[in-house]
Amino acid sequence: MIINVVVFILFLVAFIFFSIGSFNLIRMPDPYNKLHAAALGDTLGFGLTLLGLILLASDHLLRIKLLAIGAIFWTINPTMSHIIAKVALLHGNRPYFKPKAKGR
Repeated sequence: MIINVVVFILFLVAFIFFSIGSFNLIRMPDPYNKLHAAALGDTLGFGLTLLGLILLASDHLLRIKLLAIGAIFWTINPTMSHIIAKVALLHGNRPYFKPKAKGR
């Protein structure tokens, strides 16, 4: 019973991280900031969801498989974000810099 409550809280917090990451896709000014916000939201949300699923898993083999999926995701997600940002930079997409105020 208590595990179900913990899993519900983990899933709820994961949903909040996914939502914040999605909201920041609209809010951020350039593709680099959007990519960073989406990658962070996805990674944190996925990690909490994975932790909840591991707590719900009834078999040790299933827990090992979930951990393997998590390791693959945590390796691929930052790597792909870096590659996408590098390709965008090589194709001339410059990062957004806030203009400096005059007199400083």
